[in-house]
Order: sequence, then C-alpha cells, then structure tokens
Amino acid sequence: MKILMLNNEFPPLGGGTGTVNNEIFNQLKSNPNIIIDLITSAIHNNAEKTEFADRINIYKVPVNNKNIHHSSNLELIKYTLKAFWLARKLNKINKYDIVFAWSSIPAGFVALLMFLCYNLKYIVRVGGPDIPNFEERYKYLYKIITPIIKIIWRKASCLIAKCKTEKEMILNILPKLNVNIIHNGVDTAKFHPKQETLTIENPLKIICPARLIKRKGQEILIKAIHKLKSENINFQVFMIGDGDEKQNYIHLTEQLNLTENIFFLSYISRQEIIKYYQLAQIFVLPSYNEGMSNALLEAMASANVPIVTNVGGTEELVNKDNGFIFNTGNYIELYEILKQISLNTEQLIGLSRNALRTAQQFTWTRIVQQYIEILNSYIKTN
Repeated sequence: MKILMLNNEFPPLGGGTGTVNNEIFNQLKSNPNIIIDLITSAIHNNAEKTEFADRINIYKVPVNNKNIHHSSNLELIKYTLKAFWLARKLNKINKYDIVFAWSSIPAGFVALLMFLCYNLKYIVRVGGPDIPNFEERYKYLYKIITPIIKIIWRKASCLIAKCKTEKEMILNILPKLNVNIIHNGVDTAKFHPKQETLTIENPLKIICPARLIKRKGQEILIKAIHKLKSENINFQVFMIGDGDEKQNYIHLTEQLNLTENIFFLSYISRQEIIKYYQLAQIFVLPSYNEGMSNALLEAMASANVPIVTNVGGTEELVNKDNGFIFNTGNYIELYEILKQISLNTEQLIGLSRNALRTAQQFTWTRIVQQYIEILNSYIKTN
C-alpha cells in the first residue's frame, strides 16, 4: 500500500493533529506492507527530506513558519501551493494508491487537486477547526472557505471524525456524507502513573495543558481558583502552553493575587510534560469547543481525575465514575466540583483509578488498526 499523506503540521510544528500523525507513524514504521510519503511544512525557508523509518519519508516544503504553534493564512497558502507541486512530482515517480489528508484545509484542498488531476482517491481526517463554525475566531474566514470545504468533503472517499460531536457537526452541513469515527489514542507506555497509588498532597495539583486561546477557556479555571482561595482552599495549577491570550491570563492572575497558585510554564516538550501529569492529581480543560483532546487521554492514562466541559468527545471518555463534566463558561460549577473533591480524598482516589482504566482502552495499536482497515477498504475499490 503506497500512501501520500498531507499535513501542514508535524512535530515540532503545530498541535494535536501533528502529534496524532507522529504516533501513527510510530505504530506503522514496522509494517512491511505500508509505504508512506508525508508532505508537511518546514519551519525555515529550505526544503528538507528526512526518513522517519525505512518505508516512511517526510518531505518538508519551505513555508518559513513564524510560530511553531499555529500557521498564518499566508503560510497555509504557501503550504498549499508548494505541497501540490511536490505531490504531483512524487506521484509521477511513486504512483500512490491513495491520498490521506490530515485536515480539510489546506491538506484536503491539495488532495482534491490530486483527485481532479490524477483521479487519485483521498480520505480526509477532519481536524475540528476545519469544520465550519467550529471556532469563533474564524467566523469571517468560514464565510469564504465553507463552499470549498463542502466540495472537498463531497469528493472524498470518506471523512474521519474523532468523536460523535464532530460527526454530527459535519452531517448537519452535508447530511449524506460517509463519515467514520476513529478516536484519538494514547501511548500508555509513556503516559502512566508514577506509582500504583495516587499520592494525595496539599495543595492538590491541577494540570491544564492547552494553547492559551479563548476557545480553551482558561479564564474559567483562573476565576474558580480565585473563589476557592477566598475560602482558604488552595490548589496549585500548571498552565502549560502558549497562545494569544497568555499575557491577558497572566495579568488576570496577578490582579487576583494568584501568582502563588497558578504557574505559566509555556510550551513543554512531549517528553518533559509527562512529569507534570505524574505530579498532578487533577486535569482541567474548560474548553468552549473541542474535538477529542489528546491531552485528556494522556491525563487519564496518568491517573489524573478529568474535569472537562460538555463539548466534543468528552462524553465518550468522561462519566460520573471517572471524572466530572461541567457546562462551558460556568466557573461556579467548576469551583463547586474542585471544592467537593478537595474535601473527599476517597472519591478522588476512586475516580483516578477509573480514569486510568478508561484510558487503557484507547491504545494506539487498536486505533491504528482502524485506520489501516479504512485505507485498505478504499484501495480495494479502485
């Protein structure tokens, strides 16, 4: 099976989509039946080719990204043009069986062009923000790109969503599409508790690893911690990530006299972040919108008790037996949950054990097999 993959982000560039792509490569690198060429972006202005494994090559087109955490519109356009040029060149040599795009825009658009030029089938894994109206900050951009996204979706052999909510959003836009659900996975060999029994310390420690943007809702957590502190209930919070709202959140933390409670740690490598999961007892993600969070699975695999909003794939992972779900934007509800578990050690330990058991059902080995089955099914229909 020869696969051309398209993804404008791949570690160290980008966020969750690149991380998932990387994890899948780790699973596929020993598979002798699969050959993959990935076209992604170079951070600098030079083209680059690297070998991930014997049968997995990574081609980086020169985009010169200014920010490793996200791409500007101009950088996405650069990637589209350069990736299409390289995809044509590589296809003439390698004669791919199928194209796999890791987002509707820009990767899916390149896949559409390959389909129109070479009748090469393609599959699109929808990323979340590439679903029209998923993210408030892109509301004006959606007006321009939604017609293009609809064409990309219609021409695709199938779409892959990470959770039921994403699938429902897609089908609300185009009801007759073929949409499969493949959840994200977690590497339980890397992400695991430091010890068998959860360590309860005062103050309890919370980890919140997410980009510091409005959609992730960290302001809600800051307000909840402030209310708890006013009642002499103290937590330590580790905010891990960068983003447009970082300075605003730091300023709010200073205003509320929470500098001894909330620590901003910026971007941390995948390897280094493990120790923070193991240090914490609680994971909080107060997002206004989400697909299926990689960080949520990593936290649960580390035996953190998840406290998350009622968005995206959270209800497919979190329930009353392993964590808490609260309403978006409701810091009082978050405050009440944190107060409750700070006073009930036995509940915290029980939820922690169940969170770990849940995460252990989402191994990458199982998830990757689902991708292989879908790819095989569409290659055989060529």
